[in-house]
Amino acid sequence: MTRAKAVRILRQHNPTARTDTLVIYTDAVFDYIEATANIAKHGSIVAHPRTGQPIDNPYIKVKDAALKTLKSVSIKNVDALWRTLAENTPPVDAEDTP
Repeated sequence: MTRAKAVRILRQHNPTARTDTLVIYTDAVFDYIEATANIAKHGSIVAHPRTGQPIDNPYIKVKDAALKTLKSVSIKNVDALWRTLAENTPPVDAEDTP
């Protein structure tokens, strides 16, 4: 799904909402999904790219920031967007990761 389509779904259920608010919410949704997928694929602890030392996965901070934004933006009726995303996003299977 594209960000533009996600904004359109939110607009259908929030006709009076400001466009910038819908875009902020949509960006946070996509960041949250990307971060969650990365954490599921690579785990919470990853190797530092230069030193190889174990570090917290940087996407944990991305996920936390996105979640904070999602909770702070006042949008109603977001279920339609989340349902559509869930139907169109393949599940991440931990067994498929190396």
